[in-house]
Amino acid sequence: MIEIVNPVGVSAAKRSALALRRFDNLAGLRVGLLDNNKPNADNFLRIVGALLLARHADISLLPKRKMTRMEADGLAELASSCDVVINAFAD
Repeated sequence: MIEIVNPVGVSAAKRSALALRRFDNLAGLRVGLLDNNKPNADNFLRIVGALLLARHADISLLPKRKMTRMEADGLAELASSCDVVINAFAD
């Protein structure tokens, strides 16, 4: 007897609520751009930053690049000096 096994897993959907928004828009805010040092994360964040500046010329962009996967140096100060942070994971 041969048993046939289906390698396709069962997908499960889970609903979760979005985090509460502290701001109605980005006007005048300090936006951190956190690059995780993966290939093209910097390119992605450069484009995102340009798009944000085109919509909100009065925002401040604060880029930060993590040099290792485990690095936590400077992340607390980035979070404390920004109103919002965009974290990029790219390859």
